[in-house]
Amino acid sequence: MENCGGRVMGNITDAVLAAALKELMVSQMLERQSYDEIPPRVEYRLTEKGKSVLPILRSICQWAGLYHREDYQRTMVHWQKCDYRMDSGE
Repeated sequence: MENCGGRVMGNITDAVLAAALKELMVSQMLERQSYDEIPPRVEYRLTEKGKSVLPILRSICQWAGLYHREDYQRTMVHWQKCDYRMDSGE
């Protein structure tokens, strides 16, 4: 897992992360700040457009929290039937 600004990120390649960040910048959700330092340093910030999505994402997270346990339990029953064991990292 990678550490990104104090947050731990899951399995993601540099190429996938770079592509996602580029797409978010093109859609004006993020802005990028480069610093002329060694080693090179870059920071990303949400734009006003990006910040406007936060209430929507919070609502989705709250909704998922309500139904995740129920779905997880159903999924575990299915996995037990096919003898699938989930790794602790999943």
